[in-house]
Amino acid sequence: MQIGTIFLEFINKKYFRLLSFTLIVIILSGSEAFALDPMGPPTTGLMEGQYEFGIDYSNSTMDLKLEGGKYTEWNHTTSVTESGEAESFTLKDFEMNKIYTHLGYGIWDYCDMFLRLGIVNAEFGDSIWEAGEKFDNQSDITFCIGSRATFYEEGNLKIGRIIQLSWANLAGRLKSPQWTEDESSDIELIEIQAAIGPTYTTENGISFYGGPFFHFVSGDIEEKYNDINEYGEDITAKYTWDINATSNFGGYIGVQLDDGEYTFLNIEYQCTSGADLYSFNLIYRF
Repeated sequence: MQIGTIFLEFINKKYFRLLSFTLIVIILSGSEAFALDPMGPPTTGLMEGQYEFGIDYSNSTMDLKLEGGKYTEWNHTTSVTESGEAESFTLKDFEMNKIYTHLGYGIWDYCDMFLRLGIVNAEFGDSIWEAGEKFDNQSDITFCIGSRATFYEEGNLKIGRIIQLSWANLAGRLKSPQWTEDESSDIELIEIQAAIGPTYTTENGISFYGGPFFHFVSGDIEEKYNDINEYGEDITAKYTWDINATSNFGGYIGVQLDDGEYTFLNIEYQCTSGADLYSFNLIYRF
């Protein structure tokens, strides 16, 4: 029996549902893992007036440039004792875990829009202060809005574009065995992703998609801690930086499987020179 035939038998309704259930269990367990967002096919799959609902899980790691830094120190009488510029550097391997609920709507046969609402947590793979510190944050709210459009279709081939914007805020604490007190940390990230590319669907309903994409990141990070200065005064210090991505262009590939009815499963990989993402999306259309 050919390998292709075996694969197609594997993803029939029974095994598709088993695989989907397994992925839901993995997603909801929410392991601390790898800030890109899942995109899915760059072409719309919804007809006018049709809805889709799903669960999206993404696991990403990204290098962030921290620039335009400033610091301020003040004592407990709120007098500023020192201020100036903070050194710029790259924070490597910033890891994010996102779980979304997903709602999409077909505006026209060749254009849809979607909204994702979910939670996000993160950790530093690198160090800001070279003190072996760890970032500890609770799950925070994140959202994403976007739209897809198909502008060419011939047979099994579609070509289209997707554009999406996401926002996340992460409030937590930096902890180090070298410190007597934790440092508060607040990170805000805004990301825009835009891709153009094909979606090719085989006669058996398996779709392959991908293409080049643009990734824009903007945000800021604030670090605040208490210390004692050289004069023996209790002081509070605050550092802020602007956040930018180290790379803005990349490519992605994905495969979409369906159970022959209304349920779809996307498996996707995205990559730039400074970021990687793996994602799973389970979608039901109605």
